[in-house]
Amino acid sequence: MKRPGLLRRSWPWLVGLAIIAIIARSVPVDAFREAMTKGPHVLLALVTLAITATVLLTDSFSTWVGLAAIDIRRPLSRVLAVRGATYVLFLINYALGQGAFGYYLNRTGVSGLRAVGVTLFLMGTNLATLLVVTTVAFAIDGGGSQPALWWTLLIGSAAFVVYLVVIVVAPGFLARRKVLAPLFEAGLRGHAIAMVGRLPHTAIIVLGYWVAIRVWGIEVPLWAGITLMPAVAIASVLPISPAGLGTTQAALVYFCSPFAAGATVDERNAQVLAFAVVYFVYAVAAYLVVGLVCTPLAKRLGVMPTAQPVPAEVPG
Repeated sequence: MKRPGLLRRSWPWLVGLAIIAIIARSVPVDAFREAMTKGPHVLLALVTLAITATVLLTDSFSTWVGLAAIDIRRPLSRVLAVRGATYVLFLINYALGQGAFGYYLNRTGVSGLRAVGVTLFLMGTNLATLLVVTTVAFAIDGGGSQPALWWTLLIGSAAFVVYLVVIVVAPGFLARRKVLAPLFEAGLRGHAIAMVGRLPHTAIIVLGYWVAIRVWGIEVPLWAGITLMPAVAIASVLPISPAGLGTTQAALVYFCSPFAAGATVDERNAQVLAFAVVYFVYAVAAYLVVGLVCTPLAKRLGVMPTAQPVPAEVPG
């Protein structure tokens, strides 16, 4: 009985590692090893920690704005502490980290199904902001260089428009369900407020990837970074592997290899893959540091409550 449980816990990591292994098959070992050895590790580690701290600040502010958009008021300092404490869980799965914040809402007065709905609202507006920013960037750039991604973005944007139409129409069989109530209560105005509030966080994520890859020595131009890195950010939150393992590295290699040094495509892929792997390791370490700092802070502030959760309503 223990083996299936271990397999269920391990398979997301195995999926991520399998993706990296597939990419690495065509990468020259010597070029990869040289890139790993010569890279500015100390500088990248410090930059990664600074980026992660800034991501936390903007993420907390964006979450605070999103909560306010649906009339849930929490002090920004407490949102910051709890959000930072959940960053360790983001290393397992993006949705798990978001779900932990929903659990905090439940423990501090928001009923069970409503807390789930609020979590869906925060996750949805985060992903929608990334989608809109990526689509706009590709539209300005012409979208011709990545036709498959361009059509994927257009389909995703069309689906988001359909979702907004449903929010406006608010069909009773959906709007009456307590788990979906926060989405309909927010309306177009609440969604717009939450997405505008999410822009600083999105900007830091996008610029963070660009700054980090430049620090490593891969000369990605600013406009290319603004255009391509939102797609990398979307890949990083796909719920198929922990912390974007595999998907993020694949996206970075796919989009950024043309800007790397190397006589062949495989050598350029080796340069970017080395950066992507090292940056992932340092990002994991930075998230652990943030989580270890914020968890005791959250406890001191009393925002890791001992009260029993508010019971969930009967679905309806």
